[in-house]
Amino acid sequence: MGQQQLLLLVLSTVIVGLATVAGIQAFGENQQQATQDALIQRATSIGSDIAAAAQQPSQLGGINLGDSEDSDGKSAVASAIGLSSASGISASGAGNNAVCKISSVGTSTVTVKCDSDAGSESGSYDSSGQTITVTVTPANDEPVEVTSINVSS
Repeated sequence: MGQQQLLLLVLSTVIVGLATVAGIQAFGENQQQATQDALIQRATSIGSDIAAAAQQPSQLGGINLGDSEDSDGKSAVASAIGLSSASGISASGAGNNAVCKISSVGTSTVTVKCDSDAGSESGSYDSSGQTITVTVTPANDEPVEVTSINVSS
């Protein structure tokens, strides 16, 4: 009877250990997915704000994405959507080091980048974290819209 009890004890210990490892692994994967979802949500939100500002007349605070006369288009876009800066935009829910920035403003195209591990509020984007890129483009006299969302990790 002692050998049977010992065998059951060892077997139950192994099963509990495997269940613990599987739980830890599932938690890590869910955390990574939640970070990615938060980054996509923030980048898309900024992109939608830019699209809405591009559809407003300039007299009401709107922006013209085709206007290349502005020497600092990123700051103009950030100001039009109510942000104080084009970089160091918080991405709450995606981790302590997650930030977004308006990375480029071209003729009729704006690109927003969000990184899960930018390292600092300056948003250097030299990390190995997840990066979300959202492009806002008007499509042939159609309303301005978010045209692409790219995810890399």
